[in-house]
Amino acid sequence: MGFKGSVSSCRRVIRRLGFRWRRSKDNRKILIERHDIRSKRLKYLREIRQYREEGRPIVYVDETYIHSTHTSSHAWDDDLNKTLHSPVGKGPRAIIVHGGGERGFVDNALLMFKSGRKTGDYHHEMNTENFEKWSSEKLIPNLPPRTVVVVDNASYHNVQLNRAPTSGATSAEMKRWLAEKNITYPPSSLKPDLYDLIKTHKPSHIKYKIDNIFEAAGHTVLRLPPYHPDLNPIEMIWGTVKNCVGQKNVTFKLDDAMRLAQDKFESISSKECIPYVNKVKAREEEYFSEEAGIDARTENLVISTEDSDDSEPSDDDE
Repeated sequence: MGFKGSVSSCRRVIRRLGFRWRRSKDNRKILIERHDIRSKRLKYLREIRQYREEGRPIVYVDETYIHSTHTSSHAWDDDLNKTLHSPVGKGPRAIIVHGGGERGFVDNALLMFKSGRKTGDYHHEMNTENFEKWSSEKLIPNLPPRTVVVVDNASYHNVQLNRAPTSGATSAEMKRWLAEKNITYPPSSLKPDLYDLIKTHKPSHIKYKIDNIFEAAGHTVLRLPPYHPDLNPIEMIWGTVKNCVGQKNVTFKLDDAMRLAQDKFESISSKECIPYVNKVKAREEEYFSEEAGIDARTENLVISTEDSDDSEPSDDDE
């Protein structure tokens, strides 16, 4: 940039101009203001407000992980380089699944197990089978009556029952699905006509496996809108647990890290959870109050696609 001086001098000048060194902005705010995401957010906010007015208990569910080497980035040092050194690698990790809300964490619902994979995505460990087993054996038996269970949009939360046929299905399969849903169609309908009908009616007939499991026990599943982890208080509590583990983890053994995490979970009371839930409630109200302003902002960001030759994305894999 042609500045004649040192890097530190340049930084001082930039600070005097009013700039600050901050984390770069990402596209999340743009994503969460998309029309389809806003629609899902409004639906969620209205539903959870109604459930609260009815006095129903609300339990948030989430998954995370912790490495055996998880430790604090700072330690007391006497300048003799005798302080504890953490390993270079991350080491093995444990997957953690739990649920809680204003009443604290659900008793006996904590699940921790050692990861068997080396991939970077811990969601590969918590698959549909594991989640359903945990829900049936550890979570549901300990829930209060008529609980609203809030989950995110992980794929294993959204396995559909009796999925609608795709465009590659046979006409017989399409007709069978329409008949099961009592949707009429002209006898002369061809595959494109049948599939158009399916696409029109599919959203109102989506049913998820875990919804059935919870409904059979008298509970209701509610899904967070995409890109909104800030509406789940458990996300904040993970940080509290991991900070505690990091402060006490000196052996860097996975069993010890898991024990520290379990001890911290057991010590968290409902009194400690309430502030996190209150933050989420306040955030919900902020989203409600911002809706009118979002309309004004997004109307100036409309992109015309009338002359585009790009094809519409397929919904076959939805």
